[in-house]
Amino acid sequence: MIVSRSVSVAELSGERLAEASRDAIVDALCELPGGPCRMWAFLPRPTDRDDDFIERYMRFNEGRTAAFRSLPEIVKSVPAGTCVGHAGSSLVIHVLWSPHFFSTLENPRQRPAWMYSTRFGPVPPAFVRGVVCNGAVFASGTAAIVGEETLHEDSIDLQFDETVQNMRALASVAHASGPWRSLQIYVRKECDLDRIAELAEQRFPGAVDRVLQAPLCRTTLLVEIEGVCDGVASNP
Repeated sequence: MIVSRSVSVAELSGERLAEASRDAIVDALCELPGGPCRMWAFLPRPTDRDDDFIERYMRFNEGRTAAFRSLPEIVKSVPAGTCVGHAGSSLVIHVLWSPHFFSTLENPRQRPAWMYSTRFGPVPPAFVRGVVCNGAVFASGTAAIVGEETLHEDSIDLQFDETVQNMRALASVAHASGPWRSLQIYVRKECDLDRIAELAEQRFPGAVDRVLQAPLCRTTLLVEIEGVCDGVASNP
């Protein structure tokens, strides 16, 4: 079951953006019969800064965390997540509920997002690197981050390779034996779309649903991948 919400945020910044994010997420979550295992957010201009020099994505993180904390009876485990930009004016939220039990995953190559230092905002991002549900890994938006640092800022090829390594590490933690599928790839620069499509077809033949141009949540990130990996014998 998926519940979606959309709210205009083009003119909002600061606490008003955080509050609008919180309210949209709460509204969506309250329609679910249980806690979400996966969440997507599409936020206009995620790396633009407000008058306090805090990025809009960081304000969204404030709202997301406040929403989760306000609903402890619903959100018992933080879900997997993706947040990227888009060309519209609305914050668009999708939350996914499954009747199957899910467990959360962290990537040993990466610091958990909810433990990021304050360099990445006053409130850390509230998502886990992935979840295992019904025999499959659902990966959050995954990028070329090791620890909490972006690697290979000037190379789309190396960032793609590093991202693939992170996806492999996540699948390994879950003991997933199947291939990746249903991949959605977000690319910061339009000029890199063809190159990423080529690399993705080489690494994941027939598994890519779409390659999209989108602003990412850090100016240093060039590519981000999400997808599903099958073959988990049981929840870890």
